[in-house]
Amino acid sequence: MKKYIFTALLCVLTLYTQAQRVSRSYLNEPLSKVLEDLNATTSEKTIYFIYDELEDFTVTSHFTNLPIKEAIREVIGFYPMKVTYEDDRIFIECTQKEDTKVIGRVIDESGKPIEFANISLHSASKTHTNNKNSTYINGGVSNENGDFVIPCKAQKITLKVSYIGYKTVIRNVGVGNIGSITLQPETYMVKGVEVKGEIPQYKLAQGGMTVDVQHSILHDIGTADDLLSMIPMVQGKDGKFEVLAKGEPEIYINNKKVRDPSELKQLKSVEIKSVDVITAPGARYNAEVNAVIRIKTLKSQGDGFSLMATTQTWKNNKWNNYDDLNLKYRTGGLETFATVALENGHYSNDQDDDQELHITNDLFNAHADLPVRSSWTELQYKGGLSYDFNADHSIGLSFSSQKLFYGAFKSDMKQHYLKNGAFDGDVRLTTDIREKNRPVWELNSYYIGKAGKLGIDLNATVLRQESENNNNQLETSEQYGNRTITTLTNEDRRMAAGKLVLTYPVWKGELSGGSEATSTKSQGHNYNQENIIPESDTEMKENNIAGFAEYDLQLGHWHLNAGLRYEHVSAEYTSFGIRQEEPSRTYNDWFPNLSAAWQKDKWGAQLSYSKRITRPPYNMLTSMVIYDSRMFYEGGNPLLRPSVRQSIDFSLTYSWLNFTTGFTREKDFFTHVGNIYDEENEIAIFMPDNFDHQDRVYATLVASPKFGFWQPQATLHYYQQMFDAEKYGAPKKLNKPEFSFNLSNWFEINPTAKALVQASYSGSNHWGFMYRGSNFIVNARLQKTFLKGQLSTTLYANDIFRTAKHKTITYYAIGQTAQDVYTYTQSVGLTLSYNFNVSNSKYKGTGAGNDERNRL
Repeated sequence: MKKYIFTALLCVLTLYTQAQRVSRSYLNEPLSKVLEDLNATTSEKTIYFIYDELEDFTVTSHFTNLPIKEAIREVIGFYPMKVTYEDDRIFIECTQKEDTKVIGRVIDESGKPIEFANISLHSASKTHTNNKNSTYINGGVSNENGDFVIPCKAQKITLKVSYIGYKTVIRNVGVGNIGSITLQPETYMVKGVEVKGEIPQYKLAQGGMTVDVQHSILHDIGTADDLLSMIPMVQGKDGKFEVLAKGEPEIYINNKKVRDPSELKQLKSVEIKSVDVITAPGARYNAEVNAVIRIKTLKSQGDGFSLMATTQTWKNNKWNNYDDLNLKYRTGGLETFATVALENGHYSNDQDDDQELHITNDLFNAHADLPVRSSWTELQYKGGLSYDFNADHSIGLSFSSQKLFYGAFKSDMKQHYLKNGAFDGDVRLTTDIREKNRPVWELNSYYIGKAGKLGIDLNATVLRQESENNNNQLETSEQYGNRTITTLTNEDRRMAAGKLVLTYPVWKGELSGGSEATSTKSQGHNYNQENIIPESDTEMKENNIAGFAEYDLQLGHWHLNAGLRYEHVSAEYTSFGIRQEEPSRTYNDWFPNLSAAWQKDKWGAQLSYSKRITRPPYNMLTSMVIYDSRMFYEGGNPLLRPSVRQSIDFSLTYSWLNFTTGFTREKDFFTHVGNIYDEENEIAIFMPDNFDHQDRVYATLVASPKFGFWQPQATLHYYQQMFDAEKYGAPKKLNKPEFSFNLSNWFEINPTAKALVQASYSGSNHWGFMYRGSNFIVNARLQKTFLKGQLSTTLYANDIFRTAKHKTITYYAIGQTAQDVYTYTQSVGLTLSYNFNVSNSKYKGTGAGNDERNRL
């Protein structure tokens, strides 16, 4: 597999041929001087222009390793220029020959330049407020620095400047330099309250929506990890996120797959332009992907050395800390980077269990108090480099690893048993697990380029994970006697993957297609010295080969997309070296997706359909058995089948409002359930199994208006399963819907300080065979920046009232288990972050075999 991947990489690289390139950074420089500078850099071409025609036009632009023709197009931008190429000569002339011009700059209320503002010139009107009867003369668009230059022969004109989300400015001016035009946010009244408008926060993206971060209060919240927890329809923290009604997403930063949660801590929110939340992924994504989050960063500027250092400490029941250091050096098209992070963490929960089991003729009731404590010390490190030959050709290589220095899990469970209502015995079970692992490592490489109009995106990934757990358990009981359970578990997992995506413009859209191949090997051995639980020795090999095609079409306000993916998966399962026929399977599946979207101004609507698959993670497919208590074990199921789901989603957006609803049917739905393990000794086991199907309906409404210094974001969510749990032995129907509400209140104290008070409530509901109790949590944070944003401090408090408790009841044919768990989410913490000359990464690799890696 690796041989083919790297051979393909070398073949694609031969498509590139070197040409003379230029890298420059201009800030408000006259176009005439910029062209003189470009002319001096090239020996292949000579640039001709009339100096006086161009000296009033200014250039603000940053680019690296562009061919001279592309560099000229970059600096000219939207100016009225004609470029003619004749052999080795380049002629540039202004198409509008007027001797006089209107020159100015567009800025917002804070003095920041506004790019792409529309400027139109009309014959002078008698009033500033009405130019309906005036004649259009000329127009233009502001550049990256907000500057505009528009030729005009009239001496007196009416100027109109407009930009979505801001009040339109109409002003009578004369020709020449008119200075800066300041645009104010649009305001309107809602029941007597003044609401300030902004650039639309929500727009439709292919298969989902786009959230504007750059122009929102979230732009300097801290890290990308902090940001994602505030994005509509996304919940979670510390690199573990869910999209409402869809589950765990794949996360990308500029098309690079996020594999390590620390990457989200290392990316600053001030570097982020927008976030796409995709609920109906297209054919280029693995069929297992439930949802996609794409983080797009702002355009990188400047070369040189940059540094970012973060330290975070917090206390729940124990002190925790996380520290990282990120170094980066950029020159021309080359970027090198290195990251190191150290984490000392603790996890604790207090759990009360009440269990009822009816395996034979006897009814057993067990009550258990189970405090759990775990701690770890882990080092993470990553390094890599990328090189942009020009705007069309880029290669990169990265290596990441992590080393667990210390990992321990301890619990002290006290159990009280009743048999048919009478006391039967007490048991104390202490558990001490020590985890050892060799460094986990991952190697990624990519090539992104073009051959004419053909776009090429090639990625390769190699991954290895090894671990060893020593589980020492001691049971003491006057009634049942004492015994020791000593278990040694070894696991070794390896993966190699490659992915190629080709794109080509066809008519008014883009046709894309490609292939993805993944090869995985997972070995596991579990040995119990006392032979209380059986030994297991399993190996699973799985190969996945996929091909896909997708067409994306833009027709006016309409955006249409259709895609098809084919996946061939072969799995071979062995136990103690003997092939097992039943779990060794081959799958051949087709996965179509369709979407139609309409967008005009602040309004947008989208309807989409997709077919996806969920393959069981490898820890569910093992035959390994884990000892929980004398009456209850946990285990996997090698016979578990993938589930296939089909979804229809509809979304509607208007500026700061978004509404999404949908329906999903999941065939061969799998979840955990209790079954009989050893009838003679009256032992049950909790293991995953397949069920015919589960239907789900859902709807989400998000509103994010702005009332002066107060910016609330409210999310109302409805979710309900339709699942025939009674058919499989549950005592009642389990279709209670979930209603949840989240309100985030941002208060902008001043440009460098803000505060947040956040409250979330989730009502009781059913999922699978489980009843989930209601949950309520209140969080707060205060953040302040210093040194022009280079130093950021955040003080936060989570679960202020200690109300985030989790109560569940799991029903099955032979009984039920009720749990009441508190995970010490009440905490206070402080984060300090310092940034020096930070620039966005040029590394563009997306990785390959991303979903297979998640299963591992």
